[in-house]
Amino acid sequence: MKIVNKKKFIVRIIELLVIIATIILTIKAIAYATAIRGYKAYGGEYLIPILGLIIILVLEVILEESEEKKNQKSNGKKR
Repeated sequence: MKIVNKKKFIVRIIELLVIIATIILTIKAIAYATAIRGYKAYGGEYLIPILGLIIILVLEVILEESEEKKNQKSNGKKR
């Protein structure tokens, strides 16, 4: 398998790591909050996956902008 776009590959790996970290962190945070409170409740620890989603969206926007900037530079040189 040949990697055509190295930057895109790296971003996908980082996104996968963010998803895995978010899942692990959410499970640990729920267990910790339940132990501290002493009872089952729903708090801010259930919003951790939204933070992971925001990180992934920011990475995607950065990747798109860099691809767009690269395309603009290559189109400018051809003219």
